[in-house]
Amino acid sequence: MKRLFTLFFIVVMSFSANAQGSHTLDSTTLTSRVVADSLDIPWEILWGPDDHIWMTERYGRVSRINPETGTQDVILDLSSDVYQNSESGMMGMALHPDFENEPHVFIAYTYLDGSRIRERLVRFNYTNGKLEAADTLVGDIIGNTTHIGCRLWIMPDMTLLMTTGDAQNQTLPQGRSSLSGKVLRMNLDGTIPADNPDPNSLVWSSGHRNAQGLWLAPNGKLYSSEHGPTTDDELNILEPDRNYGWPNVHGMCDNPPEIEFCNDSNVVEPLVVWTPTIAPSDILWYDSWQIPEFRNKLLMTVLKDKSLISFEFNAEGDSVIKQTKFFKNEFQRLRDICVSPDGTIYLATSGNSWRNNNPFTHTIVELKNKDYNASIDGPYAYSNVCLSPNPLRLGQPLKLTMPPHAKGIFNMTDMLGRPVFHQQVDPTSEIKFQPRAGLYIWRLTLENGVVKDGKLVVE
Repeated sequence: MKRLFTLFFIVVMSFSANAQGSHTLDSTTLTSRVVADSLDIPWEILWGPDDHIWMTERYGRVSRINPETGTQDVILDLSSDVYQNSESGMMGMALHPDFENEPHVFIAYTYLDGSRIRERLVRFNYTNGKLEAADTLVGDIIGNTTHIGCRLWIMPDMTLLMTTGDAQNQTLPQGRSSLSGKVLRMNLDGTIPADNPDPNSLVWSSGHRNAQGLWLAPNGKLYSSEHGPTTDDELNILEPDRNYGWPNVHGMCDNPPEIEFCNDSNVVEPLVVWTPTIAPSDILWYDSWQIPEFRNKLLMTVLKDKSLISFEFNAEGDSVIKQTKFFKNEFQRLRDICVSPDGTIYLATSGNSWRNNNPFTHTIVELKNKDYNASIDGPYAYSNVCLSPNPLRLGQPLKLTMPPHAKGIFNMTDMLGRPVFHQQVDPTSEIKFQPRAGLYIWRLTLENGVVKDGKLVVE
């Protein structure tokens, strides 16, 4: 298809920026600061449980970056094993949600098998400040210099999702025997989950060209951003055993051959398509009060269009009612995004060109609302808020004590900052959180801002 899918409306924000890195949104002024520079395509950035930014660089290096000082601690150098050429190299990374007890790091990268480009996913152990290879969970995936994914996501059921590209071979995404052009689902040891669509296959969904964004939102929807060819970049909701059309369908099912294929092949149409293409990269759900313009919205970093886009959804989360573009041409190409627990945003930049013509010139930029104060303002006091019991044993009821007559939002995230629970609360509310064993961050937000947050241990 060649038409542009039109939303209800698109708003392009205007900003005032100065040499000090000041960026004005609707009612919020953000200060930007370069945290780290001289990087070689920072492909994945994650906020770690140690309050550092964990980063992969495409040429084969993993580092921990101190967000205050910018100090870079290299914990893995695979540059001699990783094959980097054009878009290939070291890409997606995921940290085990219970990192304190299970210090595992999952990393995807391309390598050479003779003269053939291949892709693999490896589980590493974090020991004594370094990453040590433990197990290859899946390997020998057909690779290329472009169209090789690859974003990772660990689901609440402790299965791992991995996006793969079509490796410039358009016969692969519709081939069930191929792992290319798919979303793969596996247990954390690489075995096939018994409830996969095919219990003998890692394939969870098919018909993908090159998905590079993946996020499970608090509304339960699994969103994904995907690169189109010269038309039809996409934002999708991923579902198991569904087909996303490539290469038979470009974007929406809107011409006779596409409509026939969609009806016959269980195809899911995208929520949004972009023509001309914008080159969407990673996505993230933002739920902090620090930047009100972003709160409870999906954020997407954009490469070709050099911007950050926010998405506002309907109540069900299955339709985009507004998208807003921020920071157009202010930070070069934006590859990735992560958020600290207090809502500070970090962006990974990727130069002016899709080719890495200037290696070791890329950056991580901090965006912060310096006027934001997460401490209490008004009649409420920290002493009025308590979450008990803590530690919580599986099966026990969880009680939230809060100021009389107060109303607010209670959120729970895992130690990587990913939302796992969301509930409107008042002093009479029963907290309906059904956790797995592990460590969580909780936050109570009242009408006048964040009152208190803390850690919850579930045994």
